[in-house]
Amino acid sequence: MASGADRISDLPEGVLHHILSLLPAQDAVRTCVLAQSWRHHWRSAPAVRFAGCTGWAGGVYTFGPFVDGLLNARRGGASLDSCDFDLDVDLDLGPYDVPRMERRVNSWIRRALRRQVRELRFQVSIKPRLPFVLEDRPLASDHLTRLELVSVQGNAGVLDFSCCPALEDLKMEDCDVRSVEMHSPSLKHLRIIYCLFYSNYRTGMSFPSLVSFDFVTNAGRVPMLESMPSLETAKVRFDHFYNDRCDNGRLDDCGDAACDGCYYYYGPDDYNCVFLEGLTEATDLKLSAYPDLYVFNRDLEWCPAYSKLKTLVLGKWFVSADFRGLIWFLHHAPLLEKLTLKPSKSLQVCNNLMKTEGSYKPLEQPIAASHLQVVEIICKDVDEIVLQILKVLNANGIPLEKIRIQCSDGYNFVCTDINSS
Repeated sequence: MASGADRISDLPEGVLHHILSLLPAQDAVRTCVLAQSWRHHWRSAPAVRFAGCTGWAGGVYTFGPFVDGLLNARRGGASLDSCDFDLDVDLDLGPYDVPRMERRVNSWIRRALRRQVRELRFQVSIKPRLPFVLEDRPLASDHLTRLELVSVQGNAGVLDFSCCPALEDLKMEDCDVRSVEMHSPSLKHLRIIYCLFYSNYRTGMSFPSLVSFDFVTNAGRVPMLESMPSLETAKVRFDHFYNDRCDNGRLDDCGDAACDGCYYYYGPDDYNCVFLEGLTEATDLKLSAYPDLYVFNRDLEWCPAYSKLKTLVLGKWFVSADFRGLIWFLHHAPLLEKLTLKPSKSLQVCNNLMKTEGSYKPLEQPIAASHLQVVEIICKDVDEIVLQILKVLNANGIPLEKIRIQCSDGYNFVCTDINSS
């Protein structure tokens, strides 16, 4: 190879575009000085990554014109496969500058959509921590297939995705959800984590084409799920920060107007099942919550059977209220093959067990466990809670030889006798 030969410029244009797509936008633009042949490659790269803002000299005041200029300079027919906004903003701006900045950044999203972007990721980190307010009007694109929103506030308009008929994958993280409805006729994969749902009403979720659903560690009011006939897998975990708990420690309506958890439970609409009915088509379900989340216990009164469910993981919640959740699934999941139980070790659960010991009863017709192959109990050690679970399982038609206990000390065994366990 001759000294100084430019072999990179001889690469196919598709390869060069891929290389430019891996660079932050400002670095991709700088490649125009490498050689005459590089002057315009950046203008048609299929992916653009806008990163930074605070780190720029002049901050948002210089970064903004750069983004405007780059979007304007795109070659006329060059569509975008993906566009990534990863912005950090230090709010030393004046009170009138914040709305101006939000209008400008919202316009970037709309312009990316007009460029037929297929994958759009938008994240804003504001110091001090504030959600970035998206425009309260629907996103509209016939080409968008994947959308990721991080640290934004979404109101009714922007959370209606019916104007994005090709959208299949949506991820929301650390967002404020301020809408009574989220809707998409086409969405197949939905992941919502660490988001805040407004506390005095429920957000109705309508995703009839959804295949996979992750709803993990969110705060506020539990949303209301509509039927999802295509659902296959769901992972749901409620940790500490939810509003559906009774201040008086009840698992039903306490009747106290001062209890926000019960007072705002139903809201303006009268409905029966809030959450669990929307998951009934799943074949693989993971369901975990603290015992004082009473939505699940109330839902069981109205929820239809899980007629397709084959694998089920229950964490914490099922131990409270005389094992009602566990018994319900044993009798309403006829095709269940594997059941995994992760009981809570909280003092509250132990107290519940003391109050309701002996009250767990099998339903009138024990299940025929012909499909259930194994029940796995994952615990720290074999304590009173585990022994109670074994009795419940056995009383509801589960042979002990199908039950395996996995302790945190690595000791595993198959149950053949409750007393010896």
